[in-house]
Amino acid sequence: MAHDDDWQREMQRYLAHFHRAGKRPTILFNQLAQPSPVWTPAMDMYETEDALVIVLDLAGVDADRTEVHAEPHLLVVRGVRRERRSTGRAEAQRSYHALEIPYGRFERAVRLPPGLDTAEARASYHEGLLEITLPKRLPRQVPITVEEATPAS
Repeated sequence: MAHDDDWQREMQRYLAHFHRAGKRPTILFNQLAQPSPVWTPAMDMYETEDALVIVLDLAGVDADRTEVHAEPHLLVVRGVRRERRSTGRAEAQRSYHALEIPYGRFERAVRLPPGLDTAEARASYHEGLLEITLPKRLPRQVPITVEEATPAS
């Protein structure tokens, strides 16, 4: 299809422009009209007897500038990974051979199963991993009231 070839040729021209200029392309192509995050961190999620644990790979992300929002059925983590810059003239003379580390804004939203106590969620950051623990709510014992049958008159 000619349209696909035109699109591919335009993309190659775009990437070649950035390569010649020594710049890193930071554009996201998607079908959504709304702005979206540049990258999504990798995640592990597991369950223990008392909690659901979510671990996000956030190497190089400043934990103090990362937001964690726990709602009853949704967990959202947002932040930014800044590109590392070296000082001196070597910066202007860089010629990349690989660009695989994503930089910029990120967001990860996770649907949560019922039965979690999001008000008691805890988060810790260690060696580039953000670990969020969401304790399970204990089932509430519902008392049963026994009503005496009234004789029919």
